Amino acid sequence: MDTVDMLAFSSGPAGTVEDKRLDQEAAAQGDAASIPNLPPAPASLEETGLSPTFLMELILKMIHYAETARADHISRLVALPSRLIDELFTTLKESQLCEVLASSGSMSAGYRYTLTDKGRLKAEEALARCRYAGAAPVTVDQYEQVVGDQARERWRPPRETIEKAIGALVLDGKVADLIQRALHSGRCAMIFGPSGNGKTHLLDLFARNLGGTVLVPYALYAYGQVIKMFDPAVHIPADAQPVSAPAEGDDESSPSANGGGAYDRRWVRIRRPGVLVGGELTADSLELGYDAITHFYQAPVHLKAQGGALVVDDFGRQKIPPRDILNRWIMAFERRRDNFMLQTGESLDLPFRVNLLFSTNLDPASLADEAFLRRIPYKVCVPPPTPSQFKEILRRACEERQIECSEETLAQAIHSIIDATNGQLKGCLARDIVAIVIDNAEHDGHPPVLTPEAVSLACEQSLLAVSRQSGGSLPSSPEPQQ
Repeated sequence: MDTVDMLAFSSGPAGTVEDKRLDQEAAAQGDAASIPNLPPAPASLEETGLSPTFLMELILKMIHYAETARADHISRLVALPSRLIDELFTTLKESQLCEVLASSGSMSAGYRYTLTDKGRLKAEEALARCRYAGAAPVTVDQYEQVVGDQARERWRPPRETIEKAIGALVLDGKVADLIQRALHSGRCAMIFGPSGNGKTHLLDLFARNLGGTVLVPYALYAYGQVIKMFDPAVHIPADAQPVSAPAEGDDESSPSANGGGAYDRRWVRIRRPGVLVGGELTADSLELGYDAITHFYQAPVHLKAQGGALVVDDFGRQKIPPRDILNRWIMAFERRRDNFMLQTGESLDLPFRVNLLFSTNLDPASLADEAFLRRIPYKVCVPPPTPSQFKEILRRACEERQIECSEETLAQAIHSIIDATNGQLKGCLARDIVAIVIDNAEHDGHPPVLTPEAVSLACEQSLLAVSRQSGGSLPSSPEPQQ
């Protein structure tokens, strides 16, 4: 991802004070929005949709990793009610696959189990087939039901969230209005224009503050295969803690998370996900990722963004041609369903409820033909800033970094930067120049001040260094071989 695509006056990279403030406000907004209820807890092993053999092997693998494990601990890890875990342990003991090592109380939840020799052999056989040892997966039918319930009402991003993201930039009023309408539509959109003018920063703020909550399972079960769905790097639990891991001693049927009834802890209520991918996107990352060592799958990025937004940044600079990306996603986006192939040959058809957004500094006409582009209904160009807009960007950058400046020095600085860039202004230049001014001031041992001399030196170090100091004597990068 091209980091220079952030505007200078932004509060810096993700995680800074302003970004955290927006995150907190969006989280509060999400709490006030419609909160989906978690599905009810399965009342029997049959209602899990999984075979008792699969669940018993899952428990054996967990005990194998832990050497000894308490029943209540296994119940939390498998994310099933204690009474169902007790049923499975009864069968495991009758089959001489595990035994009670000790008890920390009179209740069965306090029993500590260990594997027998027969159980260890069975666990190793199960691990050889699949090393997944987490929360019990949900079935495809259960996944369809929950995602379908969430999609009955068309979701639109809150206008307040969009306005906050746009407000972080200095844009022409018409451009800002077009962007707001495109993002609020909840439909596929492309933001394009020269690099360094805030496209990435805008969409990143938008994607990380979508508002509302959705449900995601820890894992999915299909045709005997496990697909890991929950990704802590993407999915942020909306509850105080992941519902599959209640605090020690908590009852898994606690009504607090589901409006008064027992809930299925195989699901997590998360903040609406916003995923941003860039040049690292490959053809393989569009499909289920099978691990030949662990023998289970990782969900692709667009499946992890289910119910939220997926931003493809630097579109056209991926290792996979843009036409292939559009061919893979656009039809699925229109159909609201996507098809995946398993290693075993089965085909899996799943819901595809994602707000798909593209950002690029390339000419859209060079990325795909008209037939593909017309399937992206919204296209908005973010142009370079005018001198007056750049002045405001530079002022905000100075205020953000607490650098002394005046209207006169701002005007002189803009003149120097325009001269150094031959009039080709970019929003990111303000941030870069201010950062260099601060570095030079620290080097010289005095407080940073935006003076004409300081700006001229920064321009000489950054903007003019390549064009003037190299003198055209350096060889060009060779064209990559096809």
